[in-house]
Amino acid sequence: MSERVRKMPKASKSSPALEFIKRAFHTGGIDVVFCCLIMILFAFGITMMYSASYAYASAYASSPSAYFKSQLFYGVLGFIMMAVISKIDYRILNSFLTTLAFFGTVGLLGLTIVLNIGNPIKRWIYIGSHQFQPSEISKFVLVLVMAYLICIFNNPLHAEKGKRAMPSIGRLTKPEKIMLGFFDTKLKCTFALAAVVVIFCGLVMLESHLSCTILLFCMGVSMMWLAGVDKKWFVLLGIGIVLVLFYVVYVNPDIVKSLSTYGYERIMTWKTKEDFGKTTRWQTEQGLLAIGSGGPFGVGFGNSKQKQLYIPEPQNDFIFSVICEELGFFGAAIVVLLFAALVCRGFMIATKAKDLFGSLLVIGIMMQIGFQVILNIAVVTDTVPNTGIALPFFSYGGTALVILMCEMGVVLSVSRTCRAEKR
Repeated sequence: MSERVRKMPKASKSSPALEFIKRAFHTGGIDVVFCCLIMILFAFGITMMYSASYAYASAYASSPSAYFKSQLFYGVLGFIMMAVISKIDYRILNSFLTTLAFFGTVGLLGLTIVLNIGNPIKRWIYIGSHQFQPSEISKFVLVLVMAYLICIFNNPLHAEKGKRAMPSIGRLTKPEKIMLGFFDTKLKCTFALAAVVVIFCGLVMLESHLSCTILLFCMGVSMMWLAGVDKKWFVLLGIGIVLVLFYVVYVNPDIVKSLSTYGYERIMTWKTKEDFGKTTRWQTEQGLLAIGSGGPFGVGFGNSKQKQLYIPEPQNDFIFSVICEELGFFGAAIVVLLFAALVCRGFMIATKAKDLFGSLLVIGIMMQIGFQVILNIAVVTDTVPNTGIALPFFSYGGTALVILMCEMGVVLSVSRTCRAEKR
């Protein structure tokens, strides 16, 4: 018997690589409703993008379906990325990967500015015949960094009379403990979070990308609100923004002209409704004509007249006006309701997330989509100055679509842990 015992193989310990794989990949099921909403929005979006781009592509591209084929390619790539990311445990984004993403994105934004010195608009990095927009990455990275920092600062942000909040990202690493030792008060944490928002907004603003700057600002401030920052800061910020906007728009708009002629024209044409011909005001006017022509039920899919080279690049920022013209008020309402359903379902996933980090990631991504849809529709309807912001899933753009699908993958990754916990 003793001889047999000596000959039995010893239980081998799992290798570090195998342990990492087990920890990094999910086994739970995804949220089916959320996934179906993504597929519906993508199918609806690419169909409308084909309709909106057909005439423009016939005139300026290699074939009438050139934009459709390109968007379909990036859409398929995005779905593959979404499927892969949804299987990866979002919690591996903590610590090193978040730090790397922050410095990498800041570096890319800075590189974009340097490479485009002399150009009035500095948004793209050109790689051969392709162009890449780092500001699209900055949306997700801002959410990621803010969620990560809020989790680290959870104790000082919520500590009251010696009480300490529950840990939100598990055991802190040594660098995280050092960071928490420095940012040990609520005020210091508030300034640290605000500094991240300022860095991202400042770099994107230097690229002359006003719409993305506004979006990043709204996302950052909203996440600071969720973090538990004192409400007095938001009151002061709100009053300051109102006073600055009133002064810039109504009292002394020339101050904008000294900084950006492009921005000055956009503000003045929105304020005065003055016609500048086929320049600043033309796109907005043609978009409004398209919306008015749609009526309750629209002129029919593919029958838009304003997309026939009246609306400049109708497949981009003003695609919502083509939706209104072809599908009417009810078609546009369906689009809005689909986005509302997606955001609401995302918030439901966030409330059931396993930890604070996952919850904040999902809320941040959903706020990005919500704010972006609101700003796009506000621009198209002339509610705010024309800043040029894309409609998620609908507007043409390979970089934006792939990154958006990757973000959906992160939300689905969080949803897998929710379902796994139920089981």
